[in-house]
Amino acid sequence: MALEREQNIFDAPIPGQSLTDEPKNYPWESPARFSKVEDAAAFVWERIHKKNTLTKIILMLQTGVSVDSVSKVIIFSGFLEGAFSVDTAILLTPAVQKMILAVGKAAKIKEIKISNPKPKETKQILKQLYKTRNFAKDMEDMKKQNKKEKTVEKKSNGLMSKKGEDE
Repeated sequence: MALEREQNIFDAPIPGQSLTDEPKNYPWESPARFSKVEDAAAFVWERIHKKNTLTKIILMLQTGVSVDSVSKVIIFSGFLEGAFSVDTAILLTPAVQKMILAVGKAAKIKEIKISNPKPKETKQILKQLYKTRNFAKDMEDMKKQNKKEKTVEKKSNGLMSKKGEDE
C-alpha cells in the first residue's frame, strides 16, 4: 500500500516556459506596494486586526500552532499578494512574530508555542501517529515489497551473461 500519491512526470512545465509568458502576470512580478518595512508592518498590523483574521489566529494559537508558523503564512501571503518584496518580507518577519505573540497574550492563551518543535519531538509525535493509525504495518509491508523487488533484479543478468551467473 503506497503512502504517497504517484505523480505524473510529464505533468510539469516545459523548461523555459516561464520565459515565454507575459511579464507581470503575477502580483509578485510587479513592484511591491510597500518598499519600507514600516509601511509593510502597518499594513500587516491592520490586516491582523480584522475580526475574521483575528479569530483564526487565536484559534490556531490555542490549538498549538507556533507563532513562527503563523507568521510565515502571513508573510508569504503578503508576498504573494504583491504587498512587499522578498527582502522586505525577511526584514518584516520578527515584527510580525511579535504582533502574533501580542495577539496571543491579549487573548490570554496560557501556552503559546514560539517556534516549531525540535526534530526529536517531531519524531516522537510521528511515532505516536504511526502507532495510532497503523502506519507501522504499512511501512513494514513496503519494506518487504522493496526487498522482493531487489532480489528479483539481482537474479536476471541479461542475455550476454555467462550461464553460471544466470542461476
